[in-house]
Amino acid sequence: MAIALTWTAATPAASAAPVPRSDEWWFHAWSVETKVWPLSKGTGVTVAVIDDGVNARLPELSGAVLPGLDTAGGHTRGQVDFDEQGHGTSIAALIAGRGGGRTAYVGLAPEAKIIPVRLPHGSATEDNITEIAQGIRFAVDHGAKVVNMSIGGTSVRCEDDLQSAIAYAIGHDVVLVAAAGNDGDGTNAAEQPARCPGVLAVGAVTKATKPWHRTQRQNYVTISAPGAQMGLVGKDGTYYPDSAGTSGAAALTSAAVALIRSRNPGMSGRTVVQRILATAMPIGGEEWDPRTGYGVLLVRNAMDPAEYPVPSGAPNPVYEAFDRWKASTDRAPSRQPVAAAKPEGGSGGLPVGTIAAGAAGASLVVAGLAAAVLIVSRRRKVGRRA
Repeated sequence: MAIALTWTAATPAASAAPVPRSDEWWFHAWSVETKVWPLSKGTGVTVAVIDDGVNARLPELSGAVLPGLDTAGGHTRGQVDFDEQGHGTSIAALIAGRGGGRTAYVGLAPEAKIIPVRLPHGSATEDNITEIAQGIRFAVDHGAKVVNMSIGGTSVRCEDDLQSAIAYAIGHDVVLVAAAGNDGDGTNAAEQPARCPGVLAVGAVTKATKPWHRTQRQNYVTISAPGAQMGLVGKDGTYYPDSAGTSGAAALTSAAVALIRSRNPGMSGRTVVQRILATAMPIGGEEWDPRTGYGVLLVRNAMDPAEYPVPSGAPNPVYEAFDRWKASTDRAPSRQPVAAAKPEGGSGGLPVGTIAAGAAGASLVVAGLAAAVLIVSRRRKVGRRA
């Protein structure tokens, strides 16, 4: 299993103010308070978090967590976090933290709601695929417009049950987001659900807008977001100031989708993803990179079609991969293609003229902030807890 956040505990300064902490650097990098939140804070959008469960009693999430599903057969409704430190809770707080508590942690979409789905093992192992699929369908049936899966397990293909549930979600106009994986400097094996056609797979970047050294290098990676040098809140309110992983990057991307959908309630999920890719900021001048996809997500640009128009025919490799899978099911339903962000036989990337991000001055580099040392202290293997 590759749930990817690393932890180093510390005691935060208490604050009751509903404003982002100074070390939530992505708020400054994306100009959230001045350019994003005046348009939307996520009102009216529900995000499902398929994970270990979420501590609904955490003050930082007060009022954000709805009753969900416990696929392990318990009676928690997903509102109890079974991870030792609280992976699911930290993901939910990244998305919809309300401030308050010991950390005063604020999420990117603080007015969004969370539907928690607890998995038996918090991973995407073969034994858990049925539960992940069940969780996706539950989320869709209970009003989620975004499904966050900061989970992953190595796999040679996307399992049929999982792909079928993804198709169910897309058929109901739900956007699916998954962590790309955290073993890019190791075995770098492909993981599901990130590799599944129709899923927006997210890589991680640092404050300096560089790929995080462990982010997965795969052809299914389509977008990237902040995922290193992150402060996170655990299930008991402990603050972890130097965490990293594509789990966090996926959570911020899911929150961005919530903001976009709240601002543009009539916009289809397919168009949301198309805009995210078309308005991203390419890394290092490359149109596509196996670590960062089509570039770093630029929230303000993606959520404002009036100021940043994207042609209706702009490429949308996430949904194009899904459409290929759907077309193939009549011929060979058991042979699913891997979602390919980079077109086979081509150089990859969106046409230069498609990018409407206004890249001049759009760098995520935060002036005056030195890159912090990444401390990797928590890892998980497929099917096991570390």
